[in-house]
Amino acid sequence: MDTLNSNALYRGSVVMMRVKDSVIEAYTHTGPDGKFELKLPKEGKYILRITFPSFADFVDVINVKKTTTDLGMLPMVSKEHLLKEFVLTQQYSAIKIKGDTTEYMADSFKVKEGATVEDLLKKLPGIQVDKNGVITAQGETVQKILVDGEEFFSDDPKVVTQGLQSNAVNKVQVFDKKSDQAEFTGIDDGVKTKTINLELKEDKKKGYFGKVDAGGGTDGYFQDQGMINAFRAKSQFSAFAIMSNTDKVGLGWQDNDKFGSGNGVTTISDDGGIMTTYSSSSDQDFGGWNGKYNGQGLPETWTGGAHFADRWGDNDKSHITGNYRYAMQNVELDGNTTTQYVLPGNSGFVSEQSKNQFSKGERHGMDFMYEWKIDSSSSIKLTMDGGYKQSDIKSVYNTNTLNNENILLNNNNRTIISTAFSNFVNADLLYKKKFKKTGRTLSIDVKENYKDSKSDGTLLSSTGYYSFDTSSHLLGDSTINQRKVANTNTLAFNAKAVYTEPLSKTAFIELDYGVTANNSRSTNSSYNSNGLGGYSTKLNDTFSSDYKYNILSNMGGVNFKFVYKKINFSFGSDVSTATYLQTDHLHGDTSSHYNYLNLFPKAVFTYKLSKQSSIKFTYLGNTQQPSISQIAPLRQNSDPLNITVGNPSLKQQFFNKFTLNFNDYKVLTSQYLFGNFSFNTVSDAVGTRQLTVDGVNTTQYINVNGNYSGYGYLGGGRKIKALDLMAGVQINASINHTNNQIGTDSSIYSVPVYHSNSNDNNTYGIGPYFNYDKTDKYDFSLQPSLNYNQNRSTISTFSSNYWTFSTDFSGTVQLPKKFEIGSSVNVWIRQATPVFTTNNDVVKWNAFIGKKFLKNSPLELKVSVFDILNQNIGYSRTAQAGVVTQSTFNTIRRYGMLQLVWNFTHTPAGAPPPTGGGIMMK
Repeated sequence: MDTLNSNALYRGSVVMMRVKDSVIEAYTHTGPDGKFELKLPKEGKYILRITFPSFADFVDVINVKKTTTDLGMLPMVSKEHLLKEFVLTQQYSAIKIKGDTTEYMADSFKVKEGATVEDLLKKLPGIQVDKNGVITAQGETVQKILVDGEEFFSDDPKVVTQGLQSNAVNKVQVFDKKSDQAEFTGIDDGVKTKTINLELKEDKKKGYFGKVDAGGGTDGYFQDQGMINAFRAKSQFSAFAIMSNTDKVGLGWQDNDKFGSGNGVTTISDDGGIMTTYSSSSDQDFGGWNGKYNGQGLPETWTGGAHFADRWGDNDKSHITGNYRYAMQNVELDGNTTTQYVLPGNSGFVSEQSKNQFSKGERHGMDFMYEWKIDSSSSIKLTMDGGYKQSDIKSVYNTNTLNNENILLNNNNRTIISTAFSNFVNADLLYKKKFKKTGRTLSIDVKENYKDSKSDGTLLSSTGYYSFDTSSHLLGDSTINQRKVANTNTLAFNAKAVYTEPLSKTAFIELDYGVTANNSRSTNSSYNSNGLGGYSTKLNDTFSSDYKYNILSNMGGVNFKFVYKKINFSFGSDVSTATYLQTDHLHGDTSSHYNYLNLFPKAVFTYKLSKQSSIKFTYLGNTQQPSISQIAPLRQNSDPLNITVGNPSLKQQFFNKFTLNFNDYKVLTSQYLFGNFSFNTVSDAVGTRQLTVDGVNTTQYINVNGNYSGYGYLGGGRKIKALDLMAGVQINASINHTNNQIGTDSSIYSVPVYHSNSNDNNTYGIGPYFNYDKTDKYDFSLQPSLNYNQNRSTISTFSSNYWTFSTDFSGTVQLPKKFEIGSSVNVWIRQATPVFTTNNDVVKWNAFIGKKFLKNSPLELKVSVFDILNQNIGYSRTAQAGVVTQSTFNTIRRYGMLQLVWNFTHTPAGAPPPTGGGIMMK
C-alpha cells in the first residue's frame, strides 16, 4: 500500500531470498488490490524485498512457519516524500507486535557496557525485574527463559539473565507459550506459560563468548561466577558455575511441583499482586530445603550446570538438547514472626514466634529432548527430566500466644530435626503427523510422571497453658517426643490423541480423546519416645496415616476454530468420567469410591486491531483434585499450636478462569499500552474449618463455595524525545475472596460452634516510572510505587488495612578514561498497624566505582558497597483467610566488594564482525 495516499500498488515486484546466501526462492507481482501470495519450499528465515517505481524499496527478514504466514499490510513510501520528511534510523522499530508475541529490538534500548540481560530487561516497557530476580512481563510472572528457542536452564531464569551479556542479544520476545499440541494444531487449548525468548545475534553464534566475575569482600563475603557459551556450526554448548555467600546465588524457584506435592496456597503480598506459596516443602511436614534463596537468612551457595544443543541431517532432521544442574546451599536463619488471628466478634489473638534454623540442601537435575523429523510431514519428540534432592534441617522455635488484652495464653518450645530425600522422573513422547490436505493433522502424546519423597526426623515439643487473668499462672503443660517417618510416592500416566480436520478455508474441527491414571500413596508414621533415649516400634495411631489415592479418568471432546482476516476464534469442550478409589490402610483397609462426570469448556477469541495492536479473550474451565496431603486422614502435630487434619471426604474443585489481554504499540511516537486482566471462580474449593481453643488452632480441610479471585494490570508509556526520557505508569489491582469456618468452644454445651466466615484480601497499586539516558554518558531510572492493602473478615469488625510505599532509583555516569560510577537507592515505607507497630521502613543504598581496560573495554575492575546505611532488614507481610502475618529475619547487611569482571568474546576468522544492527529508511 501507498499509505500516504491510501492506494494499492499494482504489479509491484515481490522477491523472497534465502538469508544464508541471498538465492531467490520465489517471486511474484502484486495484484490490483496490492495483495500477493508466495509458496516456499520449506520453513525458515527469508529476506523479503518489494520494489515499485518511484518508491523506496521495502526490505525485511521474515521467519516463515509451516502454516500460512500473514504479513499484514506492508507500507511503501515514495522517494520524494522520504527525502523530504524522513531520516536514517536504526533498523526495525523498537517494539513489534506479532500475533501473541511482543518483540523488542535489543539495540534500540541502550544499556551500559558490560550490562547483563537482566539490565536490558529492566529497560523494556512492560517488563519488571524485582530484587530477587523474578521477572514479570505485562503483569504476569515469567516462568520460562529460552535462548534461540532452546530450553536453557529454564528452571532458573537468573542463570540466563544475570550471566548472559546483553550485547549478545538481538531480540527479546515475550509470549504465552502454548502446549506442543496447541502449537502444532493451531487450536488453542488455553494452556499457556509466560515465556521470554532471547534471540542471539548471528555473530555471537560463531566462536564463543562469556563472562567471569571474581569478587572478595569485607566480613568474609565473596561471589565468584562464570559462564561460557560456545558455538560450532549448529552445535551449542554452555556452562556456568557460581560460588557465593551474597544474594548472587542463581538458584531455581520452579521445582516445588517436581520435588514436592505441588500443594499451593494463595496469599496477598504487600508488594501487590497474588503470591502462591507451597506448603509441601516446609519443615512443618519435614519436606526440607526447597532449593531456592528468597532473601531469608545468610546463604552459602555452590551451583553449576551445563547445556548442550545440536541439529544435524537434511533440513535439521535431528535435534537434541540437554541440561544438567547441580546446587548445594547452606542457610542460617534467625527470625521473628507475628501472626494476627481474627475470631468471631472483635476477639482474636496474636502469636509471637522466634525461629532459629540451619538448613543444608543438595540437588541434581537433568533434562533431555530429542526430536526426529521422520519426513516433511511427521516427527517424534521425546522429552525427559529428572532430579534428586537431599536436605538436612534443624529448626528451633519459641512461641507465645496472647489474647487481644495482651494476656499470655500459652507458650511452646520445640525442636525439629529432619533428613529428607526426594526424586522425580518425567517423560513425554509426542508424535505429530500432517496430511496432504492442509489443516488435517494427527498428534499422539504419552506422558509419565513419577515422584517419591522420604523423610526421617524427630519432634521435641513442650507447651505450657496459662490462666486467662493478669496473673498468667501455669495451669498445665504437655510434652511431645516423637520420631516422624514419612514416605509419599506418585505415579501418573496420561495418553492423548488429537485429530484436526478442515471444514473450509476458515473453519477447522478438532477431536481428542485421552486417558489418565494417577496413583498416590502417603505413609506418615509417628513413634513415641521409649524413655530410654530411643523410640518405640509401636505406631502412634493418632498422628499416623497410611493412605492410597487412585484416580482413573477418560476424556474426549470436540473443538472448533475459525480464522477470518483479523479474527481468530476457537471454542469447544471436553467431557470426562473420573473414578476415585481411596483406601485407608491404617484403619482396616477401608475403601471408598467416587465417580464424577466433568465438563471442561474453553473458548479463545483474538482480534488483531492492527499490525501492532491486538486483543485476546480466553475462558477455561477445569477441575483440580485435592492433594494426598489434604485428603489423607493425618493429624499433623509438628506445630502443637497449629494442628492440621486431612479430610477423606473432600470433593474435587472446579475452576472458571476468564482472561483478557490487550496490547498496542505506536511506532512513530514510541507509545505503548499493555493490559492483562483475569477473574477466577472456584466451586467446591478446598478451604478450611478452624477450631481455636486456648490459642491452639486445629484446622481441617473442607469444601467451600463462593471463592473468587481477580487480577488486573495496565501499563502504558511513551518516549519524550525532546528530553530523551521514557515515561510511563503501571496500575495493578488484585482481589482474593475466600470462605472458611471459624469455631470456638461453647461454654454451655462444651462442643465447638462454627461460624461461616468470608475473607477479603485485596491490594491496589500504582507506580509511575522514568528512564533518562544518553548513550555512553549517563543513565538514570526512577520507579516509585504506592500500594494499599485491605484485609477484612465478616466474623469481626476488625480490619487490617495499611499502605506501603517503595521507590527504586538507579543511575550510572560514564567518566573520562573509562571510569564509571553508579548508585542505587531502594526505599520501603510501611504503615504501622495496631498489631504491627514496629518501624520497618528501610533505605537501602548501594554504590560502585569501576574502571574498564583494554580495547572495547572487556575487562573491568569494580569497587562496590552494598547497603551503605546498614538498614537492610529482612521483612515480609502477608494476609490470607482472616490471618495477617508479619515476619522479620536476618539477611545480608552492609559489606564492601572488590570485583574483577571479564567479558570475553572470540569470533573465528571469516565470521561477520559484531554490529549494532543495520539501517533502513523509516
